[in-house]
Amino acid sequence: MIYGILIIAALVGLIAVPTAQRLFDIRGLTPLAWVVLLFSVVLPGYTAYTLLVPGDPIETASVAAMKDEVSLTLPPGHSLMVTAELGDDEEKTKTSYAMRVKGDGWAEVVTGNVNRSGGGNDDVIEIDGQKISEGGRRRAGKLSEDLQERFDLGSGPVDIIVTNYQGEAAKSLILEVVKGPPPLWLLWLLSGVVALLGLYLEVWKGLDKYAGDVAAIAIYAALMPQAGITPLDNIQGLAFSGLGAVLLGQGAVAAIAWISVKYVRSKEAAEEEAGTPPPAHTRR
Repeated sequence: MIYGILIIAALVGLIAVPTAQRLFDIRGLTPLAWVVLLFSVVLPGYTAYTLLVPGDPIETASVAAMKDEVSLTLPPGHSLMVTAELGDDEEKTKTSYAMRVKGDGWAEVVTGNVNRSGGGNDDVIEIDGQKISEGGRRRAGKLSEDLQERFDLGSGPVDIIVTNYQGEAAKSLILEVVKGPPPLWLLWLLSGVVALLGLYLEVWKGLDKYAGDVAAIAIYAALMPQAGITPLDNIQGLAFSGLGAVLLGQGAVAAIAWISVKYVRSKEAAEEEAGTPPPAHTRR
């Protein structure tokens, strides 16, 4: 998990620190600029915390073969975590599974793959303060591995039946009900608000390169839950969601800001040339 924290700190810091330095150089800066920047940094930090540290499971079960069936209860705001319990044979590197999850008035099929690097070792390692070994236990996934999945489903009592179980990398799958991340709609809404406020501050308050920066940081939070980030498998998800956030924020939002600034400035120039004072909100 330490590598995941370092990735988040690096990606957010590379954007937030230069932005903050530019704000420090502006006299008479509106406090809103600092509020928006701070909120944009807190948003991915909190989201990452819920994904990497979901807390103790409130219910646990396990399945190990086709047609295995268990019953669990998913409270609102909770997720189903599926973790591979690895077998002793390290040369068995893959397990594919599918499970039908049926709740009250809804049903969904969840699928996943356990990918394990062969030829490793069974040394005891430590994850979140708990020492665990590879054979027959859980461990953190390496860069090329996939040992854990999180599924955000409906809520209430559910019946889970295994409809596919192939491969011997995992001798069983541990099913845990854990606290989930904030809902996607809320994360995208908050990211959108940050982007709009950033556009306002850049276009009408003259904050250079501000909208794309704060939008990229906030969008990072919205992309995290969709990137398969879990306590054991997080490096690739954090990196790819960070790349997507940069493309959307410093690409799309920054482009909108640039076009808007050009439009507003040209409109002001035309009004001044015609002898018409610009609207009060655009004056500096």
